[in-house]
Amino acid sequence: MVFVRKKQISGREYYYLVKSVRSGKNIERYVGLNPPSKKEIGLFEEEQNSTRIFLAIKEDMFIEIKKNYKKKLKGASKDELAKIEEFITTQFTYNTSRIEGSTLTLKDTNLLLNQGITPGNKPYRDIKEIENHKNAYMFSKMYKKDIDKNLIFSLHRILKKDISEDAGAFRTAGVKVGEMMGLNYKLIPTEIGNLIAWYRKNRDILHPIELVSQFHCTFERIHPFFDGNGRVGRLLMNHTLARKGYPPVIIHNKNKRRYYNALIKGQRGNHLFMIKYLVSELENLSKILF
Repeated sequence: MVFVRKKQISGREYYYLVKSVRSGKNIERYVGLNPPSKKEIGLFEEEQNSTRIFLAIKEDMFIEIKKNYKKKLKGASKDELAKIEEFITTQFTYNTSRIEGSTLTLKDTNLLLNQGITPGNKPYRDIKEIENHKNAYMFSKMYKKDIDKNLIFSLHRILKKDISEDAGAFRTAGVKVGEMMGLNYKLIPTEIGNLIAWYRKNRDILHPIELVSQFHCTFERIHPFFDGNGRVGRLLMNHTLARKGYPPVIIHNKNKRRYYNALIKGQRGNHLFMIKYLVSELENLSKILF
């Protein structure tokens, strides 16, 4: 059974789609300021059924990945751990930055992060953002708490340090995201607050892959910063997965078209494409690590 729940926050009405499940823990999705149409309600129910089936089919694989990842880290020497960390950090930083237009190659990124060799023919901004992203990723790994506003602001502040004056601050004007206008900037604090509240309510109900898929798509729809939204969103994704015992998901630049398509569908209410895409990237990394 699917129904619509309405909540009043700070004088505004916000809508949620809710699906009742046998366990008694309802699956809830934050919709926003506008009530969902009958078509959206129907698609939500259909997607939930498909998602439950897909995740159930993959459950043994998830268990195996988590077990192998834990075993890999536990059994590794200090040198082996350092190599694993270096590989993941370099791949993650290169790909997440390249997606956003960085001119640094994988070789440039590796030399910069691991040997301290700065490419001489690349823009300062690109070089600085690569260095900053590594620092942001290290910060997220050390951050003991779950997702909160402090983590979101901190990641953006580190990422944009010495690059943007608005580092660590929500945007204060409108932006255009692709062909769509971004959310009214005045609504950002409330929308992020609602997203975090939804996350906390659902973090122990939804499968971790479904949880991060929904959170990521909504975070990117809100687009809280002038720049750096994608990179912060992907850092938050991996922060959650790490807390759940998973290796990181690396969105590869070569797959960005599939990623963006999944993001668009997720922002329109269908998260199954993002779930399937993240699972495919998780499987690919697991084959390399194990």
